Amino acid sequence: MTDAQSWTLIIGFLTTTVAVLGLVMTSFHRTLQAGLTAVRHELRGEIGTVRVEIDGLRTEMGTEFRRVDQRLDHLDRDVQALTRHVFDRPE
Repeated sequence: MTDAQSWTLIIGFLTTTVAVLGLVMTSFHRTLQAGLTAVRHELRGEIGTVRVEIDGLRTEMGTEFRRVDQRLDHLDRDVQALTRHVFDRPE
């Protein structure tokens, strides 16, 4: 085999290797991108579900806080009435 034939085989092998590497990298990139897109859409759906649940909890907690506030108002009224009853008695 002559020197020119050897160089031709080496360059042909390198060209084929680079072409195959390019195809593999392109395929890997597309597969990875499709997988990440699917994960992104799934996470957006889950985040939406969590937001709905948090809004429900926020509403429920607001209702419960109002109930506790009302009970404290009633307790304050009762304590004031007892205080007037005990300390404002003529003796």
